[in-house]
Amino acid sequence: MKEPRPSNIGEMDQIRRIALITGGAKRVGRALVETFARAGWDVAFTFRSSQKDALALQASLATNDVRILPLSADFDRLDQSVSMIRERLLKWSPRLDLLINCASAYGPDRQLSAEAAMRTNFAAPIRLIETFRTELVAAKGNVINLLDILAERPMPSYGHYCASKAALWNATLAWARTLAPDVRVNGIAPGVVDWPANMPECDREKYLSRVPLQRAGTPDDVARLAKFLVEDGTYITGQVIRLDGGRSIAS
Repeated sequence: MKEPRPSNIGEMDQIRRIALITGGAKRVGRALVETFARAGWDVAFTFRSSQKDALALQASLATNDVRILPLSADFDRLDQSVSMIRERLLKWSPRLDLLINCASAYGPDRQLSAEAAMRTNFAAPIRLIETFRTELVAAKGNVINLLDILAERPMPSYGHYCASKAALWNATLAWARTLAPDVRVNGIAPGVVDWPANMPECDREKYLSRVPLQRAGTPDDVARLAKFLVEDGTYITGQVIRLDGGRSIAS
């Protein structure tokens, strides 16, 4: 697949804020890219197979004041992808202020192996934190890991996915201690913020009956919380915020 070319490449202003968001072409990742780009950040984001969506997103956001860099990455080829991301990103920018690990492999155990779930949902985020540790420390930056309330309430048929998110949840707490005081590390654990396309209406209603706020969230809810954690929550680290309308406190 032909690699998309970055937009508006020029001499880098050293004080510009730079974000790397994995899984940024669609759904929650797209909302994150849009939110930070519209706040004036330069944003690099990865995508796996959604090249058309990635290029459309780049075209919609790139201006003379904001740079957008789509990066094709397949975390099933972890070493190759992380090496490519580092090489291309550091050519584009000498710094990194924010890493959001949003890319996710989701599915029932019959479709998603334990190895595949752990590779994308746990190993890739950890490798990216390790890879960009120097840049994040230098920038006094932030890491946000996208988790899931299912890490605490695992569904039996989605055990591999749930376990991988639980592992990343634990790692979020560990990395917050490891990188303090230079880098703040937090997690966001959504409930439903974007319905699966094939989820029947009756199942949606059944889920919402167990949500105290009686509605689903949205990708923008996640993006606004991430922006708050980065720009306003300057005394918050090592926390996982459950963004679930109260589902995690309901029976």
